[in-house]
Amino acid sequence: MAYGELDPSSGVPLYRQIKEILRREVADGTADPRKPMTEVQLLNRFAVSRAPIRQALQELASEGYVYRKQGKGTFPVTGIRVRRPADVQPGALYEYLSESGLHPASRVSGIERVEAPAVIGDRLGLEEGEMLLHFTRLISVEDEPLLEASVYMRAPEDFTPTAEELEDEGSAFKLLERRFGITLDRAEHEAWATAASADRAATFGVGEGSPLLVIETIFFTTGGRPAGWRSAVHRAEDFKYRFTTSP
Repeated sequence: MAYGELDPSSGVPLYRQIKEILRREVADGTADPRKPMTEVQLLNRFAVSRAPIRQALQELASEGYVYRKQGKGTFPVTGIRVRRPADVQPGALYEYLSESGLHPASRVSGIERVEAPAVIGDRLGLEEGEMLLHFTRLISVEDEPLLEASVYMRAPEDFTPTAEELEDEGSAFKLLERRFGITLDRAEHEAWATAASADRAATFGVGEGSPLLVIETIFFTTGGRPAGWRSAVHRAEDFKYRFTTSP
């Protein structure tokens, strides 16, 4: 189905309205990947000048929703709904999904203070007997599971968030920063593919053995101290990690 037309009285810039309409059409498969989105077609559809059309297409391209073919036009990218830019701040994925109009939902369970497994303790440089806050978060996008994360955090003992607080905030690290002023400076990621176990297959609604994407992350505070570890498992067909490098 095609989405609503423009509302010039809404106060939302026209290019942003156009971008959101086209983004949703790409995301739900309405946009035909074989047919280019031409300026002429969009000018006729939205009855605006070229400037908002070009800005909308430029931002959609930078976010990975469309791509350009020289001399042929701009085409929808299909098969991947979430495109995470590399410049998303550590712990800010939920906020990014919300700002992208993807309507994420978060469910947190298993909150407890535990000793981390030895391999995680080594990665974080933990002291013997040091207890970490641990929980599991399931993030869904438009009612479909996107990722399941296991999180271990270094946090003051009186940092005792409830599941509801973690779900409302979207990021435990953002909540920690707001309450204790502990800020993240950077994160290091490792990513690899794996096959879905029976439990993972049930969580994500895929067949056992289906490909999943694992991203393991270590978070660091502004002082360079390891602040936490997260292993996030994603539906491979629904998640794309975008990054740039310099020569």
